[in-house]
Amino acid sequence: MKKLLFVYNPHSGKGEIGQSLSDIVCTFTKAGYNVTVHPTSAALDGQNFITECAGEYDMIVSSGGDGMLHELFCGLIASGKSVPCGYIPSGTVNDFASSMKIPKEPVKAAEIVVAGNFREIDAGVFGGNIFSYVAAFGMFTKVSYATDQRMKNVLGAAAYLIEILRSMDIKHFYESTVHAKVIINGEEYEDDFIFGMAGNTFSVGRLSNLVPNDAEMDDGLLDCMFIRTPKTIPDLERIKIALINQSLDIPSIITGKTDKLTVISEKPIQWTLDGENGGETTNVDIGIRNRAIRIAVSE
Repeated sequence: MKKLLFVYNPHSGKGEIGQSLSDIVCTFTKAGYNVTVHPTSAALDGQNFITECAGEYDMIVSSGGDGMLHELFCGLIASGKSVPCGYIPSGTVNDFASSMKIPKEPVKAAEIVVAGNFREIDAGVFGGNIFSYVAAFGMFTKVSYATDQRMKNVLGAAAYLIEILRSMDIKHFYESTVHAKVIINGEEYEDDFIFGMAGNTFSVGRLSNLVPNDAEMDDGLLDCMFIRTPKTIPDLERIKIALINQSLDIPSIITGKTDKLTVISEKPIQWTLDGENGGETTNVDIGIRNRAIRIAVSE
């Protein structure tokens, strides 16, 4: 009998995954899997468990928010094992699930896992760390892990949008601005930036406006966006309009596709990886591992 490891965060979102646990496991067992269930008890618990045990299973499935997906990617790649995987979203926003059209209904997502329709997708590399869909800094990046969990539970993606619009006030730019040199495809851009992102996703905070229209998740390329700090109110308004319309071809916004970029600064920059605190650094290379993860997706 095939063996499946199911790792889930019991506190993700509103903690509702526990109500569907029996139905999820039944879906797996009916598909011929002997299931091991591992509820996480602390940060990185799921990642470490997957790293240690990946070689013992034919399928690994995680459930939680984007942070749990991050642990799935990191754990699998650290294990060195090429094990197919699946994801059951149970967080508030679930950018990856939205990008892959994985339903938020737990049993329907479990059915997709066992249907056997897999896709090989890229994984990002931030220095020596893996990320599943985005590495970013600046004024929008604190929103995902600084927004109150109770607010996220009630408002969902609207909570992120509220915080983003609130933060887009010129009086907040000083605290969010970083001076950095960004090197993309051999081109250097040195300026003050309020936001920077290298991603492998179709949305951030369920907002597609922060991602270029031609983004792909298996092309071996990162989609990049860096927003220069506006100097005047009209500059700010042009940036807002560009983001709302997703028409990013303005001087204040730098976009591009690349398999590697470098960000250098004199002062440490606070980064987020997949919506979680990614630490501070003054010099980082960001790259991509093409089709590093084989994951179950909707047809």
